[in-house]
Amino acid sequence: MNSRILYALLFLLALCSRTFAQDVATQFAVGQSDYLDTYLSPEKYRGPEFRFVSEVLRKSTMLRHEGAIAYTHNRARNAHELSGHYDFTFALMKCWTFANENLTLRVGGMVDFWLGFTYNTRNSANNPAQGYVSLAIGPNVMASYKLADLIKSPSSGFVRFLSTLTVNYQMRMPWLGLMFSPAYGQSYYEIFSRGNYDHNIVFTSLATFQMRQQVSIDIPLKNRTSLRVGYISDIRQAKPNNLKQHIYYNAATIGVVIKEVVF
Repeated sequence: MNSRILYALLFLLALCSRTFAQDVATQFAVGQSDYLDTYLSPEKYRGPEFRFVSEVLRKSTMLRHEGAIAYTHNRARNAHELSGHYDFTFALMKCWTFANENLTLRVGGMVDFWLGFTYNTRNSANNPAQGYVSLAIGPNVMASYKLADLIKSPSSGFVRFLSTLTVNYQMRMPWLGLMFSPAYGQSYYEIFSRGNYDHNIVFTSLATFQMRQQVSIDIPLKNRTSLRVGYISDIRQAKPNNLKQHIYYNAATIGVVIKEVVF
């Protein structure tokens, strides 16, 4: 009797258990940033920015963590800003495959959480820094295409190499959300020490265009590992409380992608 119960439990466990595949990508991005925050300065600040991106992609979900640091300067090069951020994105998507599963398309929605800062070396003690917190939702699109479907009969070594590549595209657009912002001329001392609230939680919408895009190519190595090289374009803009903010980022990326089977 005990053995029958054991067999029944094992059978139920086998029915309930399943495996799924996931791609784990680790990437580094190096590029140029253009920063503007009129709470700190009417000037634009430009300079290098470095980002680290960790992404886990499954059939219908995506998790992305991104950290960044930038050191920028104004046109006269007599003032600098140190900026950094952490960006978390979670997406739920519907997945379709075409062309004998060589083309994969995912479309859905995402939640984006952004936490960051900018410190201006030239400002006085009243407003030397700015903090950023925002939460937004919007569409998320991902596509990948294996060139093996395009190149049926490789005629040379280079063409055979091309047939092993996979081209990827990603896009997200924060549409609606909330963000924190001081009012024009309002200090952080007024907000947090004196409790002077002045519409510091602001609604964000499509009125300020935002978009992050990435194009990349996966080059297979071995043991389910690929080298990923690509390009990132990231546009973030906001106009809270009569202030203007933007970050324009363009960068080259390099990293590895590991295909895992999880039980």
